[in-house]
Parts: sequence; C-alpha cells; structure tokens
Amino acid sequence: MSSNIRVTKVCEHCSQEFIAKTIQTRYCSHSCNNKAYKEAKRKEKIESIASKINPPNPPKLNSSSINYNNLNGKEFLTINDCSQLLNITTVTLRRWIKDGVIETKRLGKKHIIKRESIDSMLA
Repeated sequence: MSSNIRVTKVCEHCSQEFIAKTIQTRYCSHSCNNKAYKEAKRKEKIESIASKINPPNPPKLNSSSINYNNLNGKEFLTINDCSQLLNITTVTLRRWIKDGVIETKRLGKKHIIKRESIDSMLA
C-alpha cells in the first residue's frame, strides 16, 4: 500500500524546498543524497587522519591535590597512593609490579605495597 502523505521539507544538501512522500526523507533527489554521502565520507577520512596526526594527550598527574604528609605516615600503600608518591601514572606502576620491580601483596583484588619496598627500590 502506498501512503498519501505529502510533507514539505528542505533538502539537507542543497537547501531547496521539496515535497517528501515519507517522513524520513532528507534529500530532494538521488544526486543530492550521493553528494551528501560523499561529503560525509570525506569528513570522516579527514577526522581519522587528524586523530592519527594529533593523538589525544597522555594522562596528566594531579600533583596539586596530593597530601605528601599523609602518604609519608602510611606503612602500606595502595596503587593510587604509591603512584602519587612516586609521581608516576598507575599504568606505569602496574607495569613495574608485573615486571617485579616493586613487590606487592594482594588483598582480594587490591595490591598492597609496603613502604619499605618503595624505599629499598629507590635506594
């Protein structure tokens, strides 16, 4: 069955007014649809190249909110505490743990790091 709907719309590509037979129609003709599709694909390629040229910024350390006096008093540290104390990212610290540079004990899913092991590593 065909619909008797007639809707006046504006083409998204050429901005001309046209009568659409469905509510979902966006373009006045097949050629406008093709041109809009090609333009969208060009923009996609440009954005993908731009993202490869300018990769996102690496995570920054937030040293302004670190309370070093509180961290110095702790005998056992979590990964976040230790990374703030050493001024490195948690990813780097986890890599060091995996490589055996820093010794940890596991409490469930958490890593507990002795303050002595950090001091001995730095000495």
